[in-house]
Amino acid sequence: MKAVFVGGGAHRHLGILRGAMARQGIFDGGEIALVDLNLPRAEAMGRMLRKTPEYAALSCKVTWTASLDRALDGADAVSVVLMAGSPRSFALGHLASQKHGFMSSDQLSPNGAFLALKGGPILMSIARKMERRCPEAWLIDFANPVAVLSAAVNNHTKIRCLGVCAGYQNHAWDLPRLMGRDELCHDFVLDVAGVNHLSFILGGTYRGQDLYKLLAKHLTPDWRPPRYQPWWNAVTKQNITYGLRRLVELFHKFGVVIFSTEGDGMAHLFYEQMMARNQTRLTRAGIEAGLRYGPKAREEADRRFRALLDRDLDAAFWAEHWKSDFAFRREDHDIIVKILSALAGLGEERIVASHPHRGAVDGFKDRTVLEYSQLLGARRFRAAGRYAIPDAFHGTISALATHQTLLGDAIATEDPRTLYHALYAYPVRHNSPAAHALYRDLLEINRDEIPKAFQGAAAYF
Repeated sequence: MKAVFVGGGAHRHLGILRGAMARQGIFDGGEIALVDLNLPRAEAMGRMLRKTPEYAALSCKVTWTASLDRALDGADAVSVVLMAGSPRSFALGHLASQKHGFMSSDQLSPNGAFLALKGGPILMSIARKMERRCPEAWLIDFANPVAVLSAAVNNHTKIRCLGVCAGYQNHAWDLPRLMGRDELCHDFVLDVAGVNHLSFILGGTYRGQDLYKLLAKHLTPDWRPPRYQPWWNAVTKQNITYGLRRLVELFHKFGVVIFSTEGDGMAHLFYEQMMARNQTRLTRAGIEAGLRYGPKAREEADRRFRALLDRDLDAAFWAEHWKSDFAFRREDHDIIVKILSALAGLGEERIVASHPHRGAVDGFKDRTVLEYSQLLGARRFRAAGRYAIPDAFHGTISALATHQTLLGDAIATEDPRTLYHALYAYPVRHNSPAAHALYRDLLEINRDEIPKAFQGAAAYF
């Protein structure tokens, strides 16, 4: 297998690729190609990968380049990690969202929608190059908002694209915690459907036992959070507890829990409460301070990373260093590892990702992008079942999924009227003066970073 990693200098690749290299058969005789406009970062990642114990057991090439075109030749999979646009415009989008009373995030929010307008043209360019150079390769998109970008690529190019999320593993923490243990556990087999950050566990098993029957035994009226691991700080413990209590509330009221407890997704079920809880009172001065701090923090992280390249990293280092720098932890269960394993022909893998559902979920157009359980193999891709969103949530999920799918259409066509339709479909404070004012502000904030044609959408607000 040859796998290309765009944004290849990102430190998160180390743990994922350690996990992939540890699975015999993925990269034996293959190639890991790291592509990054910041070539020194890609080189540092490549050299670090060559120092890992997993690489030592392989016959595998690790290369790095700033040329995407050259790297794509012969690729079987292309994974994309990037933050599109400037940190300044994204931060100003946070400020505008706060001003007009909206949640802000990189996914399910108006600010997330405009992030898609910045990242979408980049991903579409990658897909068009893949059509010419590696048309059979899968595109694995980690850039947010993943559902929107999956919609653009799948519905408007010949390339197959899976939108994947780090929150894929959230359930492996949340479900054990609901059952009394603060530990990571991957022994769940789940049926899931919804939108990224707001999917529902429709059924499943834990070590062969029915998941919801087990939860019913644990989630009694006197349920309490488990004893947390000592390394969590006080703020993290508070956030974990808040999320768990919302899951318990959903279970008792509706009989289901959320698959991935990301804040912006859960907020669409508890909007006013979470807006009040997450109010940060951003200021321009605070934004400027953050913008000065961000590059310095990244430079320091890069410096510490590079300093290790000239050291002899023994087995004790690889066993222990991740506890002080999480980037060094081997991620055997990351969704990208599972996808690469499936595409390498090592067996069918059960995953949850964003993709046009094509009949897998009742009550949606086939082209609508949803997050749902899928089975992926080297030559076969299909839904893991036939699903239905719980009735109480169907309207919310339909509006969010339609909003994201239309955003994909707008990205592909650069049509301002389609962009207006996509923003109109967003269900929070729908078609209100506050929503219109926020969209006008976001158009102005992002004026120099999105296609000029989108400014025409202002006429509709």
